[in-house]
This record gives sequence, structure tokens and C-alpha cells, in this order.
Amino acid sequence: MDEQSFLHVLESVLAPDNNTLQQATQKLQTEYYKNPASLPTLVKVVREHPNQNLRQLAAVEARTLVPKFWGLNNNAAAKLGDDVKQQIKESLMLSASQDTVAIVRHSAARVISAIARIELPDGLWQDLPGILLQAAGSPKSDDREVATYVLYTLLDTLEEDMASRWKDFLVVFSRTINDPESMSVRLNTLLALGKMSEILNSEEHPQSIPVLRELIPPMVAVLKQVAEDGDEEKSDSAFDVFQTLLLADPAITSNHFRDLVEFFSDLSINKGLDDDTRTKALCFLLSCLRYKKLKIQSFNVGPILTQRAIDIVAEFKEIQDDDETTPPRTALQLLDFMASALPPSMVVVPLLKVLRDYTNSQDPEFRKAGILALGHCVEGAPDFIVTQLDTVFPVVLQLLGDPEARVRQAALEALMQLADDLHDELGKDHARLIPLLINMMDSADGPEIWRRACNAIDAVLVGVEQEDVETYLPVLIPKLTLMFQMDDFKLKAASVGAIGSTAMAAKKSFTPFFAEMMHGLSPYVQLKQSEEELDLRGIVIDCMGSIAEAVGMQPFTPYVQPLMQAAEESIQLGHPRMKENAFMFFGTIAKIYGEEFKPFLEGTTRALFESLSQPETDDFDEGEIAKIISVGNTEVSGDVVAMDGDDDDDDDDDEEANWEEFSTVSAVAFEKEVATETLAEILSHCKQGFLPYLEKTVEILKEQANHHYEGVRKAAVSTLWRAYATLWQVCEEKGMAKWQPGLPLAVQPTKELVTLGNVLMEVTFENLKTETDRSTVTTVFQNIAESLKLCGPAVLADNDGTVVLELATQIVLVLTKQHPAQIDDFEEEDIPELLESSEYDWMLVDSSMDVLLGLAVALGPQFSQIWKITDKHLLRFASSSEPRERSTSVGVIADSIKFMQSGVTPYTEQLMNVLLHRIADEDQETKANAAYAMGLLCLFSEDKQRVLPQYNTILQKLERFLTRTRDDNPRLLDNAAGCIARMIAAAPDNVPLGEVLPALATVLPLTVDFEENEPVYKMLVKLYQASNPTVFGMTQQFVPIFAQVLDAEDQLNDETRAELVELIKFLHSKEPGLIQNYPVLFQFV
Repeated sequence: MDEQSFLHVLESVLAPDNNTLQQATQKLQTEYYKNPASLPTLVKVVREHPNQNLRQLAAVEARTLVPKFWGLNNNAAAKLGDDVKQQIKESLMLSASQDTVAIVRHSAARVISAIARIELPDGLWQDLPGILLQAAGSPKSDDREVATYVLYTLLDTLEEDMASRWKDFLVVFSRTINDPESMSVRLNTLLALGKMSEILNSEEHPQSIPVLRELIPPMVAVLKQVAEDGDEEKSDSAFDVFQTLLLADPAITSNHFRDLVEFFSDLSINKGLDDDTRTKALCFLLSCLRYKKLKIQSFNVGPILTQRAIDIVAEFKEIQDDDETTPPRTALQLLDFMASALPPSMVVVPLLKVLRDYTNSQDPEFRKAGILALGHCVEGAPDFIVTQLDTVFPVVLQLLGDPEARVRQAALEALMQLADDLHDELGKDHARLIPLLINMMDSADGPEIWRRACNAIDAVLVGVEQEDVETYLPVLIPKLTLMFQMDDFKLKAASVGAIGSTAMAAKKSFTPFFAEMMHGLSPYVQLKQSEEELDLRGIVIDCMGSIAEAVGMQPFTPYVQPLMQAAEESIQLGHPRMKENAFMFFGTIAKIYGEEFKPFLEGTTRALFESLSQPETDDFDEGEIAKIISVGNTEVSGDVVAMDGDDDDDDDDDEEANWEEFSTVSAVAFEKEVATETLAEILSHCKQGFLPYLEKTVEILKEQANHHYEGVRKAAVSTLWRAYATLWQVCEEKGMAKWQPGLPLAVQPTKELVTLGNVLMEVTFENLKTETDRSTVTTVFQNIAESLKLCGPAVLADNDGTVVLELATQIVLVLTKQHPAQIDDFEEEDIPELLESSEYDWMLVDSSMDVLLGLAVALGPQFSQIWKITDKHLLRFASSSEPRERSTSVGVIADSIKFMQSGVTPYTEQLMNVLLHRIADEDQETKANAAYAMGLLCLFSEDKQRVLPQYNTILQKLERFLTRTRDDNPRLLDNAAGCIARMIAAAPDNVPLGEVLPALATVLPLTVDFEENEPVYKMLVKLYQASNPTVFGMTQQFVPIFAQVLDAEDQLNDETRAELVELIKFLHSKEPGLIQNYPVLFQFV
């Protein structure tokens, strides 16, 4: 091989001209890198060439060629002689120890590591580790630096082989981590110890853990020094080590974890450090919450972290939408995640305690920080914040009128976030909000305020009733149209989003504005000259979908064909967001058109299938230019190669991903999530028209259910369940009999349903057994629950009951908080049981209880067998200190009894004891659910010896709720009435009717829970049929009540209404004058 020619081509890679670079790359790949002689030539360049950039580049390339030519791996034949190999190793050792440039030394060390990776496992170069360990104790700091770095690279590439020598390594590292002369030695040691924390664990190397644990303080000292020195490259590497420690054996950090949290918290607020260091400290705290949430909760550090995060947010100078990572922006992310991960008492409550201090401050930055912090905590704890709106809302209104524009801007952000999660509650205050927001669009504040006012209107209108929206349309539509006509693209996008929300909220009332709005928006569906135009085009298409949903199919029909065509064309423009908007538009039109969407199915399904089948990763050939010049964060500019790190292109991308706190998701993955959700919309509305595409859909969704991104997994499993429910509905419409509860199946589903059901349960259990994302498991459980209620027990049917047992097992895992989605993989086992849970955590438990209810509906009396498995776990929540946990679990108990019916009998004593306590609960929702459950237990249990003796006790507890007052929870009164009615129906002789019926009459008619009308009026009918004198004596009192409930359309089911009508006829026959003053009753006779 001509070395000079090769060198010339290699130098061309550093040329600024892209054509030259591409030609050089091609030539290297096709000519030189096929020749084994290229490797020793590259090593010679590393050792001898005067250009440090070329030396570094040659080392990078040499490393990629070692596996190709060295042999041994997989019994591959060596393409280099032993003498040449020895020369290469000697030359690299010299380069690694003597080169004057650190990045070249590191790159040479990486080549040594690549060779060692091949030779050491085969018994070759066995003296290398010993040589390096000896050199790490050299009196020369340069020798120590090289030795520790090569040891680090060996640990990085030969984990298993190096693990056996951990004692030798740790002895050396315990000295070098405290090296008195060289920061590089200390940093290399820190990196190496990070790798050792990945390799060693308590089970296989128990003696190593105490040694590693003792090295944590000096490791922290190195990080502290690096942070204070402000060297960004070293800082990145050092922080990565501590991110790694969070994923290592918890025993390593257990004794120091609280100190680590405090240390990083202190770093984050140290304004003497650079922003990058402070941001990384905040990211570490985010990772602590992600991986050791329960530990953080047990330390009760939420309040101090919350306070410090708000103070950091106060450093915001400008609220921009760019992606720049800064301490204030990261502090907001920390608040957001803390609110989701920790109970409200640890984040939201401390925030609300100091909120007024910030929002009333003379310093506008503090006012801005307070309101921004509030906005970012809403999503994590909406149920708690809704109880605090009386405190929160006045603050928002106050700051919307703040004299400082930047504070008003922040208040608009917070209002939008509040409305996103609490739109129904915020919608009630539309009269104060909407005029204020319209006025803000009239202000002289400029595009930033106007845009956020549009965003706030977009969010608030979701919770406003149609008749209220109508009153704003004459003013609101012209204002939004004016905003849309401005030159600012972001303002255009915000205004058109608000127009879409206005249309959705206004519904048919939007029709007068429809034609003119479509005329004004239509030109924008053809934009494609820039990223901004494509973004706007997508939002306009999305807006048009909202308008279509508002005005309905008939008015929109003239526009649908060209818009569907424009949406399909948008998919080909290579803009991910544009694709997502097009897909969502397909789903919206399918929702409106139903089976009339059929003409569009071929094109839309083809686009969706192509999206879901596209690859998401690219494989690069060895020596490809991406590997040549994109090493670490290398940038090539002219003949200078600027290195932002070493050339560890083989390191797990986790190191960089550690700072992407929540793993980076590709645009393609997001696109697939939207495509999957769109399939769900289309198939569930097109129904029978979609059947020709169902098999292909199921095939693709089965594959996507294992996608690396949880959003795609969640959407795939959810769409499979919607497909099953849709197919079930189609089969019923074709004549399949209505399902009946219980197993074996009384009604056999079609062959297609059985096939789909088998695939569905296979995919579902594969997901549930391993899924670590709580939101995904929650959504899967919600789909299971809804489908069981809609489609019955067919998906549970198998030969041996495995499906039911496995589903019950998954429920128990969630109820006991032992599901993979609830266990932080990197938590210690000795964390005490925590009494509180975050709202995010509770949603998963709540969804598992919903599946229990679904099983009760589907199995009927057979559910008693499932109750036997789950009862103690559910009942534990009935005694929780959290009101929401008590009320929800008691509600599930009630519905379980309802569907078990007599199957509840064996559990009568157990449930009676629980419900007697809960019927006196301090929380009214719990009390209402307990009253409902108690009535059902009295009605269905056949263990009368245990039920009847408790009647007096139950009635005494209910007595207070038989007198309606203004402060009473109306649902509690309704459920108390239903409970008494069921008790009378079950054993009228055990109830003092002379006392109870007059009291019951005082809370009739029921006002909220009309389901309880059935037991109440059926009981009264039954007493009349039995000629009970008490009820006959109260007829004058009951007749006006009968008139009210029969006059309402939604208060009685058909059966109860029919029975009550027959009673009216009977009473009329006995005493005609009773009903003559009630026309609604008189019509029945």
C-alpha cells in the first residue's frame, strides 16, 4: 500500500469542502480499509505525524479497524503477523504515554483497549493490566494519567474479564482518586470507579461494596473540584459517573445518598458556578426522582427542593420558547416532575405556602417565578390543586393585570397550564377570564403577550359551555382573525389553534363564521416553503378538523375532498409534525363521517401502515464518515478538528442520554404514536368498512406493542382493545347474541373475535408482565376494564382459567405496589412503607381497581372467586389515611357486591365490619359509597344471621342523613336513601317503617344519584303490593314525589317506570281524587 497516497486521502477528510470529504471517505472505504496494511499505517500516523488533528483521526480509524484485521474473535483468522501486532502495541503504548496532546493520548488508549478486548479473553497480553497497575503508582504524573485512563478503557470494554481483578483495581484507585498532583489522574480514576460501580454488585462481589462505598466521598471531592474549575468537558464526564451510580447496586450509595442529594442541591443554587454545571446538578436531582423516588420521598426533602427550585426559576430573564437548557428552565422541569412523583404535601403544599410571598413581592422576577412554578406543578397534582382554586385563581387574576409585561406573560403561561388540566373548573370562571384575555389581545404588549393570550383562550374554552361561548363569538372571532393576519408565524399558529378550540366549544353556533373562516384558512394548507410555513400548515389543517367537528358533516362536505388530498400530500413533505397533523385530521374526519369515510380508507391506511413500518435507526459501515468525524461531539471546520470530548463512539449512548433526563424520543417514534392513535379513531368509527384492513392492522400493532418508546406501546395495545370492541359491536349488529356474565361462555363469539381475542390477550400480558411505564400500564388497565364491561367475559375464556388468574395476579401486583411499573429498579429494599402516594401513582392503582370492577361485571356471581384472591389487598385501601383511596376502594367494594349478588355471602362478616366503619367516615364521598355498599350487602347476602342483627346499628348511623340540609353532600343523602330501601326490600319486618319511611320521604325525590331511584321506588311498590299500612298512610305525601320523578325523562329506568305507572293506576282505582291535580300522573290513567 502506498503510504503517501493513503496519507493524502486521510488528510482530505479534514478538508472544508464537502465534495472532497465525500470522495476521500469513499476512497478510504473502498480501497484502503480493505487492506490490512492500513492499520499499521494508521498507527504510524498516530505516533509520528506532526498534525495533532490527523493523529487523533488516525487513532479513531485504527480503533474501528482492529476487530477487522486482528483475528481471534469468533475464530477469525488474523490478517496481520504477530510481529506487526507487537509493533502496533508498542507504538500505541508510546503514543498513549508520550504524546503531548491529551485527546491523542486518550484516542491511542482506546485503540489499546480495542486490542485488549480481543487478546485478553484469549489468554494473550496478560501482562497488560499488571503493567498498567504498576504504572498507576509511578512517581511521574504523566505515567499515572495514562495508566489510569487505559485502565478505565479496559474496564469499559472488558467488564467481565476485569471484574475478577477488582481488589487490585480498587487498591490502586483508592490512592489515585486522591492523587496530590494531577487532576487528570483523579478524574480518570473517577471515571474508572464509575465503570466499576456498573460491574460490581452485592451478589457476585459482596466484599467489593464496602470498599466502593468508602470511595464515594473522595469521588464527590473530585466532582466538586471539576465543577469549581469550570472545565465543561471534564464536568460532563464527572457528572456522568454520578448518573451511573444511580443505576448501580443501591448498596454502593445507600449510606451516602442523602448527602449526595444535598450536595447536588447545593451545587444547583451556587451562582458562582457556571450555568452548565448547575443545570447538570438539577438533572442529577431529576434522575434521583426517576430512579429513587421512594428514597427521596422517605427523606422528606421535597419541600426544600421545591423552595430552591422556585428561587432558581426567579433567575429567568426572558421566557422564550427556545430549547436552550438553563438552570431556571431545568428547575421548572424539576418542579413539574416532583409534582408528579411526590405526594402533594411535599411539593404543592410547600409551594402554596410561599406563593403569596412570591406573587406579592416588589421584585417582578419573584412574582414571575411564583406563578411559573404554580403552572408547572398543575399537571402532577390536578386533583389537589382543584381543591385549592379559591386560593390559586385570585393570584392568577392578579398577575394577569401585573404592571410588568414579563409577569403578565408568565401568568398567561400558568393560566394555560391550569386550564389544560382543570378546564372544567376554569371554564366556570369564563366571565372573568375571556374578556380579560380578549383585552390582552388589544394591548400594546406585542406578539409574545398576544400569542400567549391566544394559547390561554385555546385552553380555557375547552371547559366553557356552548351557550356561554356563543356570547363571545362576535368579538372573539374578529380578534383571533386579526391575530392570524399578523406577520409573526408563532402568533399565527397560536391564533389558529384558538380558532379551532373556539369552533369546538361553540359547536353549531360556529356555523355563521364557517364559510368566511374556511375561505381565509384554505390558502394556508398549501404552504411548504419553510419550516415555519410547514408548521403553520399543519396547525391550520388541525384547526379545520376542529371546525369540521363543530359544524358537522353536511356543511363541511364541499371541503373534505380537497382537504383530504392536501393532508395526504402533506405526508410526502418530510416534515414529522406535518405528518402528525395530517394523521390527526384523518382521525377527526373519520369520527365525523363514520362509515361514510370508507372512500378514504385505502389512502389513509396505506399512509398509516407505511409510517408504522418505517425504520428508526441507521446502520453505519465501518470507516463511514459519520464515524470518522462525528466522534463524541467533534466538529470539522477547515483543517481544524475541535474535540468536545474523547472519541468513545462505542460507549453506551446512555452517557449522553443521562442528561436527556427522560430518554430522547425520535420524531419517527412520535409519528408512530400518532399514527397508531389515528388507526384507533378510524377503525372505531368506520366499523364494518374497516374490516378489510383489520388483519394488517393487528399484525402491525402486535409488533409495535414491543416498541422501545412507551407512547407507541401504549397506543398499540390500546388500539388493539378498541379494535376488539369495534369488531364485537359489528358482530352484535350482524346478529350475534348479547353476552351473558360468567364462564364457560353462554354465548359463543365469532371465529374472528376468538382469533383477535387470543392475539389481544397475548400482547396484553406480554406488556403487563414487563412494562415499567406507569402511564402505559394505567391505560392498558383502563382498556381492559372498559372492554370487559362492554364485551363481557369472552377474552377471559380458556381451557384452564389461566387468563383470569394471570389478570388477577397483575391486579394484585399493582394493589400491593409490586408491579414492575411501581418498583423503581434502583431502589433499596429497606425503604419504609410510605403513607402517601402521588396522584400519578394513584392513577395506576385506581385503574387496577377498575379492572376488578370489569371482572365483576363480566363474571357476575363467579367474581367471588376473584374476590377471594384480591379482597385483603383492596380492603387495605379502605382503611387508608388518604380519603381518595378510601372512597375509591369502598366504591369498588360496592360494585363488586352488586355484580356478585349472592356470591358475596361467604364474605359477609368481613365486609360488614369494614362498611360499618366507613359509613361513619369523615370523608363524605367515602361515606356515600359505604352507604351504597351496605345496602347492596344487606340485599344480596344470604347470611341473614350476620346481617339482620346489624340493622339497628346501620339505621342509627344513617339517621343523620335523612334530613336534607344545605351543607349535605346530595349524593350521600341519595345513597343513604338507597341503602334503607334495599334494607327494607330484603327484610321489611326488621325495619321500623313507622319511623323510617317518614324520614326517607324527607330526602325524596333524589337529586343526584338517580340510579338509587330503582331500589327506592321498587321498595315502595313492593310495600303497596303487600298492603303495608304505613306506606298507605303516607300516600298523600308520596304522590307529588311520584309526579316529579315520572315527569323527568332521565330519573327512572324503563322497568321501574312501568312498575310505578302501574302503582299510580292502582292508587287511582282506590281513590280517584288522589292524582287529579297532577296532570303528569293523570295521563297514565
